[in-house]
Amino acid sequence: MRIVLAPNSTGSGHNMRMLALAREVRRQHPEAELTVLLASLQTTFAPLFTEAGVRVVDIAGEPVNHATKSHLGRDLDWAGYIGQYLAPSFVNGERILSYLAHYHDLVPDLVVSDYNISASIAAAMSGTPHALVTERYDFTLYQVDDDALESGGFRLHHEDLRRGRNALHAVFSWIVNTAEIVLTDKPYVKELDEGTAVARALEDGRAFFTGPMIREAPERNEGAAVRASLGLGPGPIMVGSVGGTSMFWENKHRVIESYIDAHRLLKRDYPDLQFVLLGREQVEAPDDVVVLTYLPDWMPLLQEADVLISAPGWITVTEVAAIRVPTVFVLSSLSEYHEVEASRRLDLLGFPSLVAPSSDELRDAIGSLLSAPDTGATSGQLAIAPDGTGTHKAATLLVEAARAARSRTPHVATAGGGGR
Repeated sequence: MRIVLAPNSTGSGHNMRMLALAREVRRQHPEAELTVLLASLQTTFAPLFTEAGVRVVDIAGEPVNHATKSHLGRDLDWAGYIGQYLAPSFVNGERILSYLAHYHDLVPDLVVSDYNISASIAAAMSGTPHALVTERYDFTLYQVDDDALESGGFRLHHEDLRRGRNALHAVFSWIVNTAEIVLTDKPYVKELDEGTAVARALEDGRAFFTGPMIREAPERNEGAAVRASLGLGPGPIMVGSVGGTSMFWENKHRVIESYIDAHRLLKRDYPDLQFVLLGREQVEAPDDVVVLTYLPDWMPLLQEADVLISAPGWITVTEVAAIRVPTVFVLSSLSEYHEVEASRRLDLLGFPSLVAPSSDELRDAIGSLLSAPDTGATSGQLAIAPDGTGTHKAATLLVEAARAARSRTPHVATAGGGGR
């Protein structure tokens, strides 16, 4: 059985979700041939995939990290949004050709795309069996309206965006309709998802809500080691995390400042409160803040945390819901349009979900969680992670899809002479 993994290159969550699924497939089927076509954060993730028994192919050719720069301008028209941002990042002709070439050489039983539009297009074009793993029910722009974009400070060309939405919706629907299977870790919310491509697939039985597709949580016995490794004392711990992709670099730094200010204010009531900041890059902070650029395995730290403040990146949402970490979600600005839908969903599910909060508002939201008694899983956590992790279920469904596709496909030789 040959499975090719193709995570989207934007953010770290897509890589992390594919890594979790690869580890579970490998656990269930040690003989499986797994290859990842890696396009971002190669220095961090290539060793992790290799350790999991996955062959790594770097298709970017140079280190890629989307967390360290802005990606959009303020003018959203066809040239600025479609031409300069979306096409290079998502519907990339050169990258589609690259995937086509790799599929020809690797002859996979199944390509698993984690919201990798170019990889999915290449699979559908070539007739290669493919699965879509997605936290999006449709293309991002399709679920964010012009009013929200204007509130985020964008200057819109409404006709260009209308045409863009129609085109992107058509592409996404085609991908969903040609997929062997669609897996999502996002619970359906009617106000946001009705009429979308994945919602229709759920109704038709071609898509499945699996719950969190995440790494296995460690045993809860590493608290002392975590504290010692970070130089933390016995007091309560607040962890702050920013998003892996920012449309505007200044938004990330503004929200980091609000995290630091909120910590300063909270220490008046919680003098022994400790703060660990995962800033994605070197950040200037007071001496009482522990700053890390990135932590590939943050599960032990999360299990030790009393509260998390985080951007609403969905892989983070699923991880903290599964291990029941009290969390305040913070969208730095509506101009971070790619997370507007997630922020709204979290609010509808009952999580504290703030947009561009002041330091005082953030302090109050965090303080309410620090002072709240532990009453078990919240309704929002149960909606997202009803059974804890859904990784086993998701991996099993992918293996079944790969086997079904293999059973109906002739076992042809590869260009190099090998067979299936």
